[in-house]
Amino acid sequence: MIYDNDWNHLLCNGCYGRLLSIYEIKAGARSDDDKATALAEVLLSLLSKDQIREAERLYQLAEKRASLLSTAALKFVATSEHLSRALETVPDLDWSPATIGLCKAVETEIIERILIPLLAELKGINLEVDIKDKDLGRVARYFTEPSAKPPEMGTFAHFLQTSINSETRRSTSPTIEYLYKLFHSLPNSDWISHIDGLYKSLTRLTQDFRNPAAHINTLTKRDYENCRDFVIGSDGMLWKLIFATQPHKK
Repeated sequence: MIYDNDWNHLLCNGCYGRLLSIYEIKAGARSDDDKATALAEVLLSLLSKDQIREAERLYQLAEKRASLLSTAALKFVATSEHLSRALETVPDLDWSPATIGLCKAVETEIIERILIPLLAELKGINLEVDIKDKDLGRVARYFTEPSAKPPEMGTFAHFLQTSINSETRRSTSPTIEYLYKLFHSLPNSDWISHIDGLYKSLTRLTQDFRNPAAHINTLTKRDYENCRDFVIGSDGMLWKLIFATQPHKK
């Protein structure tokens, strides 16, 4: 097989199949959130369970902060890192799945550190008013049906923006009331509760990396490296999220 009609770029059948599956996802009519989920599944399918475990072990050895990641986030980060090394050996392949993996790591960590704790606090609370709210409904329904799929990154970002910006809803919405109770229980939560913190970072992650990866764009090594620095670099948003959600020391 050849890549991009260039006979100097010969591809093995495996690489060709991967490119084809990625293109079919990116060219489809699904939402960006759904495309990101599908691309994340492609990422994890590229390695066996043993290879993923080995990638996780190696990443934990290389990055001491990796021990703070949730199991799901660690799997996405480690698999993305492993795939990035493989992609370097084949020129001009699409780096979208590796990039999506970093985005999914952020999404899964948000679920673990914000949505699941909030779900526990809202157990038994009547959320009917929030379910009917066009800006809060998707997230509020998750809290009433926890077996359903958790909100994706874009949905959560919109919910967070509404929670921060709408003073009226803070006095009428039980979901937002308990969200702020959660913030108050976390001594370093200012980065989450301020519009220029987590929300601003999610906006950049979505616009600069997640959405281009989900669209027809072919992402490059440089795109991946920029996303990597933004997510897991020395001052990456994933580490900021972990710091911001650390509870009070007992």
